[in-house]
Amino acid sequence: MILIFFIIVLTFFISQSYENVLLTVPYNEHFNGHSSRYEYHGMLFSKKKNLMQAVILDFPQVPFKDILLKKEFLTFGNRINDTRHDGRYLQVNLKGESIFKTLPSNKFPVQLSQYGTQFYYSCNKSLYKTLKEAIYFCELLEKYSKVKSQYKLLGKDPYASRMWIGVWSECFYDCFSRHHFEELKTRFLRELYMLRKVYNGRPLRINFYLETMAEKQALKNAKSNQLLIKGSEKTKIHEVAAFASPPFASLQVNKWYNDYLETKKNKNNKFKISRVESSQFRFLLSPIVREVGVGITLEKKTISIVFAFK
Repeated sequence: MILIFFIIVLTFFISQSYENVLLTVPYNEHFNGHSSRYEYHGMLFSKKKNLMQAVILDFPQVPFKDILLKKEFLTFGNRINDTRHDGRYLQVNLKGESIFKTLPSNKFPVQLSQYGTQFYYSCNKSLYKTLKEAIYFCELLEKYSKVKSQYKLLGKDPYASRMWIGVWSECFYDCFSRHHFEELKTRFLRELYMLRKVYNGRPLRINFYLETMAEKQALKNAKSNQLLIKGSEKTKIHEVAAFASPPFASLQVNKWYNDYLETKKNKNNKFKISRVESSQFRFLLSPIVREVGVGITLEKKTISIVFAFK
């Protein structure tokens, strides 16, 4: 017992680097009419205190106060009560006391899940293999989700602004970063289709090959910190690329479109020259282009975006 107490106290000092990020840990309770047993990670405990100690030892990176136990199922004989969505969490503490909490609306926890003997971690419906990675993205999520002034940076074109509002209204970073930014991709294509209507374009089809190409290029750009694109205006496959501040990534198609209009307006003089990495955006508006792939990578607090299309 002394050794266990020493280890638990030691974890308190180790855990300070991950302070303020909540971790939710699932467990089940089995009640026999007289007493309860608590199931966690394939182990059974007769006391909550022992359950909490086991969790503390499994996650020394996280302070006690930031670990919340989530009862998923309560069994009593043949009856099973599903408690996964009741909003009640049990805060871990050294005494094993029943201190119930609800999640604050501004907190996005790392959620622990288990497949076989392997732990996995999710944040905002995105799955990660390590706790460190999940905590990092949850930290960014809490930081960037406070920003809700994106509309102030829309371009000058009124039609494009209306289309953006129609697609992105009430969808901020916590919305479009779900499932590793799949929601960002989906809304990009919805916004692009509305803009393509002006040029008689139909909805673009997702092409798996182009998607893979765009994802690789987005990662390459992020790693090299350079905006590089494959192909040219004369090749069959075109690309556009950009870096964006995470909470403002939803503005990228609007920015490209307004830049295109500005370049088109000044095409007879040298007032504005289209950037190489976005010069092929005009092809995305053409009805001739039918297929697209979108790659998005978050690296070092910058989002790398690539569209590959033909």
